[in-house]
Amino acid sequence: MIWKIRTKTAVALFGLLLTGCGGGGGGSGGQTPPDTTAPAALVTVDYVNEMGTFNPYLFGTLAAPYFDPAGYPLSQNAGFKLIEIGFNIPVPSDPSDPSLYDFTMLDQQVAAVIGIGAEPMVVFSPSAKPANLSAYAIYVQNIAKHLTQGWGNGHNWAVKVFRFANEPDGAFWTGTRQEFFDTYAAWANALKAVNPAFNLDAPGFMQAHGNAGPDSLNTWITEFLAYCQSNSVPVDFFSVHAYSPIPYFAFYNDFRLVQAELKKYPTLSPLYGTPRLANDEWNTLVGDLWSGSYHPQFDTAWVAAHNINGLINMIEQGLQLSIRYGGAFNGGAGGCHDFLLTDCNGQGKPAYYAFQGFNGLSNAVRLSATGTDHMNFAAIASKSGNQVTIVISNFDVKTYLNKYESANSPAWTFYNQYVSSFGSPVVYDRFNVALQNLPWNSSQHVIYERYLVDDQNKLSLVETRSVPGNSALSFAAGIAAPSVQVIKVHL
Repeated sequence: MIWKIRTKTAVALFGLLLTGCGGGGGGSGGQTPPDTTAPAALVTVDYVNEMGTFNPYLFGTLAAPYFDPAGYPLSQNAGFKLIEIGFNIPVPSDPSDPSLYDFTMLDQQVAAVIGIGAEPMVVFSPSAKPANLSAYAIYVQNIAKHLTQGWGNGHNWAVKVFRFANEPDGAFWTGTRQEFFDTYAAWANALKAVNPAFNLDAPGFMQAHGNAGPDSLNTWITEFLAYCQSNSVPVDFFSVHAYSPIPYFAFYNDFRLVQAELKKYPTLSPLYGTPRLANDEWNTLVGDLWSGSYHPQFDTAWVAAHNINGLINMIEQGLQLSIRYGGAFNGGAGGCHDFLLTDCNGQGKPAYYAFQGFNGLSNAVRLSATGTDHMNFAAIASKSGNQVTIVISNFDVKTYLNKYESANSPAWTFYNQYVSSFGSPVVYDRFNVALQNLPWNSSQHVIYERYLVDDQNKLSLVETRSVPGNSALSFAAGIAAPSVQVIKVHL
């Protein structure tokens, strides 16, 4: 079984009613206090419990499925820091001859990514073992040298992230496992010979769990890591994919299992020791390019809330690199597609604004934050300068399934499995945020701002107030599902 769940359904937009209040001051005009007898999501943020600076590679998307120049400024506006780009340059008959390479499209894409202040991740994705691995290694090196060392009338760009493969445990690899392992070894060793500081991301397995159940590992994972260990083949970022509307299994439990397995290999990455956990392709479900039908939920806050929920769950398990499948590149010659963050007119969908809010965590220090329940609610926090930022996602798995999944959908099977093991997930209509160990005192004025993403609000400022400073502050508000909230507390 896999987490890539295909659905066909009619659209039903979910109307949202926002209410809000907060400790230490009144709410904004037109808002009413939340029902204090209803379930509240409790979030505790500790200002002094730092968890390191967010890796910039967590703020990633891709320039696909078509080369669309309008997507680059849209990606920049959303705050993405890493943009995945593919290319189609065949291995030439003589890989040492630069005249046999056409770098035009690759150069255009890399230049565009660098031009918006982001970092490119260049993808090599062979579908079978090359006939001559030595020639393939030279080809790989010359692609990298063209981008970073001027080879073939090339450039001296600071490109340093390279990805290998796409779901070799699925339909995108036609050879054997051993052939895949050998091809990866040739690729990885070739790139490290060009520059040992290159970051290698691989292998993009289709699924993390095995056939023995949700707590078993895909044997491709265990065999690949064992092969790399035995043959001294480097792995810097180890990636698996995830598609599911059920956060618990695909975005929490799977990545918990993979992280535990990676810890068995503390020297596999020459850069980091233990390979870093990555997901270079994920979403709520696969889109119309694969299913053949348009999925209207992509145009709603349901996918926005799910995406931020899933990303927070993965980060809590140690994720260091993320590529949400479907960026700001839509329309053009390729037509309009459902899974992108923007529509064909270049307008952001709710998920676009949710990522814009989440990407504001970039360059900040992550803080300890409790409250994520691995199904309906997720929270993450940071500090930067004199500001604390909390990003909250409020989802409702069961309501989503009732809207968009048929009764015999695999998603219902997974949901029922969760309920059987843990009970029905709580549905929240308010949150309480408690900030602890703050460096502020009563002589200072603290500003509280709350921004909302739902089907009506595009990261809109919906509440603001000033309160006296204190070492402990708390705020509360009513929330509806689906929605994403960004809370900023600062001097």
